[in-house]
Amino acid sequence: MSAESEELSDADDYLNPSAFQRRLPLYALFAVAGMAVATFLGIILWLELSSDAVTDEMRAVRPQVNVRMLASARPGQDEPAEKDATREPAEKDATREPAEKDTTPEPAAPRSSSKDRTPQIPKSAGAAPTVLHPHPDPQLVEKTDIGMLPVIGTDGRQPWRVYSRPFNALEKRPRVAIVIVGLGVSFNATESVVQDLPGEVTLAFEPFSSKLEEWIDAARGAGHEVLLNIPMEPRGYPRNDPGPFRLMTGLRPDENKRRLDWILSRMTGYVGVSNFQGDRFAGNKTALQPVLRELARRGLLFVDTVDQTASAITGIAPDIKLPLVVGSQTVDEVASRADIEHRLSVIETIAKKQGAAVVIAHPYPVSIRILKRWIGGLGEMGLELTPISAVANRQTLN
Repeated sequence: MSAESEELSDADDYLNPSAFQRRLPLYALFAVAGMAVATFLGIILWLELSSDAVTDEMRAVRPQVNVRMLASARPGQDEPAEKDATREPAEKDATREPAEKDTTPEPAAPRSSSKDRTPQIPKSAGAAPTVLHPHPDPQLVEKTDIGMLPVIGTDGRQPWRVYSRPFNALEKRPRVAIVIVGLGVSFNATESVVQDLPGEVTLAFEPFSSKLEEWIDAARGAGHEVLLNIPMEPRGYPRNDPGPFRLMTGLRPDENKRRLDWILSRMTGYVGVSNFQGDRFAGNKTALQPVLRELARRGLLFVDTVDQTASAITGIAPDIKLPLVVGSQTVDEVASRADIEHRLSVIETIAKKQGAAVVIAHPYPVSIRILKRWIGGLGEMGLELTPISAVANRQTLN
C-alpha cells in the first residue's frame, strides 16, 4: 500500500469512528458520575453509622473548655465579691489610720487567681439542707484495682438505704419523686439544678463527667439523693449511641460486668443507678439478668426510665430482690411549656391513682422553671414530694 493510501485510511478511521469509539466519551462520563455518587453515598453512610460513636468517644476523653466566672456577691452587697477584693487595697491606702489605732478589718472573700479559669462548683445549695450520711462509709465499699465499689455491709446495711435522704415513713399522701437525668455534662445546667431545686429532687449524673466527685459532693451537700446513669444499648444502635462503656446485648456477661464495675467505681455516695437510653438492652433478659443481679448484690436500687412496653426489668427485679423504681413519665421529651405542663398533669393523676409517681426530666431551662413552679403547688394537689428511695417498691405496676 502506498503512503497516500495509508493517509486516506487513517483519515477514514478518524472521520468514521466505530460504535465503541463514538460511545467512549459517554462511558467515561458515566464512570466519573458513578464514582462521585459512590463517594457521596459512602460519606453519608459513614456519618449515619459511625459518627455518633466516634463523637461520643472524643467527648469522653477530650478536655472540657472552662470559662472563668465572677464570684457571687456576698449577702448585703450589690457588687461581686471579686470586684470588692480588687478595689480593697486602694480604699485602705486612702483611709488607713496609724497602726495603733487601726482595727482589724473583716476578712475579704478569697480572690481567684487570674490563671484559675475553672468555674467553682457550689459546695451546697438551699437553706439548711438535710444532712446525708457521709460517704464513703468504710463498711459499704470494697477496694479494687479500679476504685471503690459499693457492697452490702456485714451488718446487712445497704448503700441505697444508708445514703438515702431521711423521709417521714408515716406520710400518707400520694408520693411524687422527680429525677433529673443527664447531669454533670453542662456546668451551667448542673449548677442551676443543684442550687435551684429542693433537696427532695433526685439527681442522676453521667459517669463520664470530668467533675463527677465535686458534683456529687455538691448535690449531697444540698440534700439531694444521687444516682449514676448506666449507658445501655438502645434500639437504632450505632446511630443512637449512649457513650463509651455502654452495656451491650452482644457482649459476654463478664465483659458487661467489667464495664458496669468501672462505672460504679467512679464515685461513692449514690443510692442507685438509672438506665440511660437502653431500650434494646432492657428488653433482653439474657443480657439483663446478670447486670441486675450484680446491682442487687451490691445493695443498690434501680430506676428504670425505659418505656415499660420495651422493658423486662419489672419482671426480673422482684425475683432477685432488687429495689425498683419505674419512671411514670419523661415530661420533656418535647421541651415545650405546653407539653411539659400536660405531662405533669398526667403525673398528678397517676400519683393519686397508684399512690406514687415518678417524673423523669432533663436539665433544660424550661423544664427547671416549670418544675419549680409545679413543686410549689404539690401541697394544694394533696401530693408529697419525696426522694427516689421513698418510692422504691411502692408503685402499682400493671
